[in-house]
This record gives sequence, structure tokens and C-alpha cells, in this order.
Amino acid sequence: MKSLFAVIAFAVLSGAAAQPPASERRVAITIDDGPVVNELKDLANFQRISAGLIGSLQSEKVPATIFVNERQLNVQGQRDGRAAVLAQWLDAGFDLGNHTYSHPSLNKVPLSQFEDNVIKGEVIMRPLIEERGRKLVWFRYPFLDSGMNVEVHQAVLDFLRERHYRVAPVTVDYKDYIFAGAYSRKLRAGDPETAEKIKQAYLEYVDAGFASAEKISHDLLGYELPQILLIHCSQLNSVTLPDSIARMRKRGYSFVTLEEAMNDPAYQRPDTFTGPGGSWLEHLGDAMGKPVEADMESGIPKWITAR
Repeated sequence: MKSLFAVIAFAVLSGAAAQPPASERRVAITIDDGPVVNELKDLANFQRISAGLIGSLQSEKVPATIFVNERQLNVQGQRDGRAAVLAQWLDAGFDLGNHTYSHPSLNKVPLSQFEDNVIKGEVIMRPLIEERGRKLVWFRYPFLDSGMNVEVHQAVLDFLRERHYRVAPVTVDYKDYIFAGAYSRKLRAGDPETAEKIKQAYLEYVDAGFASAEKISHDLLGYELPQILLIHCSQLNSVTLPDSIARMRKRGYSFVTLEEAMNDPAYQRPDTFTGPGGSWLEHLGDAMGKPVEADMESGIPKWITAR
């Protein structure tokens, strides 16, 4: 496998110019744990946060793919209202992907249980997508865990292929969920001043996440491939997305669909990675024998992680 990848990597490198100017940078936004993470009680709050995400992306005219955990829809007395939120995402022009029903790690549950969770995770979503003449294409592993050994990894790839899924990788991950958890807790505690400080620290960290991915991409490939951003369907992102997008634009990014980003030749490498999580760029470095350090969590201010 490594020798095959070496051929692909050489072709990518030989065909790549130097790092493109900032105006040519591209990024696909993907949002995990949709429609709204950690909101299994309050339907109005669920609807409000989702509407904030949709409205921000619409106003900025930015495409996005939301990866859904259908467990969030299965709340007694709220199922129809929650399923309607998925329809709103689709009718606004955005793509939906499968993130399993209840977000289990493939590294911690039996393969058969994981496959059942994938199928259960498309019960509501697939018909809604197909009713609109579209196809359910994208899948993302919870925790980015893709199996602890070659046999399990290949078996799940074969399973996903049979169900016509493509696996969505990640290259930019600035651990937004850590900021989001601290932000929501401070709001619930009646401390909006600290919540605002967390929000500003989060926005500053957007640049750090992109700077890291840009450097690693250039070091490994000799150019900046189209980045694929991972963030989550949180209350924090529902109020900060326009500012985050503004920071990306300031870095020279234009916004593309996940499909468009994945057309880059580098993403065609064989998928052989096993083990715990990690970004696609980290996997690439390992496959090339050039391990990279992409630990964004350690750079988050201690006054936030301590919360």
C-alpha cells in the first residue's frame, strides 16, 4: 500500500506548483453532530441554534455539509419538529451526511454494532434527501476513529462502499467543541461576560487552526490543498459563524463544496489508516514517513480548558 501511495504522492508533487497565492485558497465547511449537539430536551432551543447556523451560512453564501446523528431527532413528543429541521437544511441548499445514529467509536464497539448504527442513522435522513431528487453520499466517523486494525478498517470501508458512501476527511480541526462547551456552561450559569471572553478567544483560534493546516499541507505536498474544516453544530458556532467566515476570507479563502474539495488529487490516496482519530494531514504524514504535529488542543488557553 505504501508503495502505491508513493506513486500517487509523487504524481501530486510533480504536478503541483509552489504554494498558491492566498487568493487561491479554498475550504469546504463541514459541521458535525447535527442538527444541534447536546440539546435533547428543549425543542425551541434546538430550532433556534439550527436556524442560527443555517441563517449564517445563507447570509454569507457559503456551502456546507452537516453530518447528522439521528439520535438527536428521537425525542418523545418532538420527533416531527426535530425532523423538520433536517428538511430546513436541505431546502436551504445544504448537504446532509451520516455521522451514525448515536456517535459510537468504531475503535470501541464491535463492527456489526457499528454497521447497525450507521444504518439506523439514515432512517429519517435518506428519504428526505431522495424526495428532493438528491443522494446521500457522505459519511464521517465519530471521533474520526476508523478501526484499530486493518481487518476492521477494510471491512467497514467495504460496508460503506456497498451503501454508496464516501468517507469525508478533515484537515482543519481547531477543537471548537472545547470552546463551545465552556461558552454554553457560562451562559447557563448567568455569566455572559466570561462567555463573551470565551467567544473572542475562540475566534482568535480560528487563525491558528488554519495556519497549522496550511503549513503542514505545504510541508508534505509542496502546495496548499483545498482544506476541509471540521466544526460542530453548537450554540457557539450559531453566533460566531459570520465572524469565523470573515477570518477565513481575510486569509484568502473562497468556499467550495465538499465534493469540489475532494477533487484534489491528493485526496485520492488509498485509505489505509487505522488507529485513534487524527486529521487527514496527520494520516498523510504517517503514510509518507513524515510524521507531523497537529495538536491544536494543547494551544487552547488554560483558563478555558480548566472550565
